[in-house]
Amino acid sequence: MHVLFPALLRFSDVGLLLLRLMVAVVFFASGLNHLKDPVARAQSIGASPRFTVFLGTTEVLGSTGVALGILTQLAAIGLMLIMLGAIQKKIFVWKSGF
Repeated sequence: MHVLFPALLRFSDVGLLLLRLMVAVVFFASGLNHLKDPVARAQSIGASPRFTVFLGTTEVLGSTGVALGILTQLAAIGLMLIMLGAIQKKIFVWKSGF
């Protein structure tokens, strides 16, 4: 395999850890935003407060799993499903483009 910057290979583990932590911070903050005031957040995204609490809980648990390395693949799949739903809503319901 041809490597463009072979000296950077030694930093790959640190890079992946930082990427996991950044994703976790973003989803954790979003999940807390859903859980702080689910009624107001539900109105802003066009969902029920109950579903907003579910989304917030899933985001917080998924981000914790990704950050701590606990069931990382399942946590990442859950976060991907949330994002696919958000992309679908943004493009097809709100018609605001990607």
